[in-house]
Amino acid sequence: MSDDLDQPEQDGYELVLPFVVCASVGGPYEDQAFVAGYQAGQVDRALATVAAVGGLGLKVTVYAALAKQLDLIAMKHGFVSTTEAVGDPGFVTDDDPTWITWSCSR
Repeated sequence: MSDDLDQPEQDGYELVLPFVVCASVGGPYEDQAFVAGYQAGQVDRALATVAAVGGLGLKVTVYAALAKQLDLIAMKHGFVSTTEAVGDPGFVTDDDPTWITWSCSR
């Protein structure tokens, strides 16, 4: 028997860390722009760490629209980036270019 609290939400997913400054909840920032900036910032911080410890690269799933910005972030940290379509058809379809697998290496 499973625990009701251990089941996915019926209506969708909830954010673990809500973005309370987004317009959808009365905040001053447009939702998509805020989320994209947050995602790019997370990649920047991860690459800074990878570079500091002498790592060889990073591979993440990100919004496709961020590819050019992430390429600049990769160059800032001494990496070269590549992109590919997300391969899991259960996650995204060929008709949905929202997500890409973005990777970078030295």
